[in-house]
Amino acid sequence: MRGTKWMYKIGISNDPQRRLKEVSHKPKLVASYSYYCAEAVETTLHKFFLNSRRTRSGSGKTEWFRLGPLRLLFLHVFLLFFKIVHELSILVLILSVFIGIWWLLNTYLFN
Repeated sequence: MRGTKWMYKIGISNDPQRRLKEVSHKPKLVASYSYYCAEAVETTLHKFFLNSRRTRSGSGKTEWFRLGPLRLLFLHVFLLFFKIVHELSILVLILSVFIGIWWLLNTYLFN
């Protein structure tokens, strides 16, 4: 979410549109990514941007960060790169299972 004056919320939600309505100063949703390990991604980003953390009142008060253009670009590149690597890892895992099953069937049942 983007607030005012380069303020961005880095957090997780099962329903980002509902979460937008809960924030009192009416931020805008600028990006949304889905991950199976969202908590780990969020924790990593919070630690990385620790020096940029700002405190606000209300729910999610410590998930706000002042990010200039360069940090914001880094954030999006990280999230996109992690998303690609994450999905490729899942694809490799699925392919490995299918190859393993094919090998077992080919080795023990079809010979």
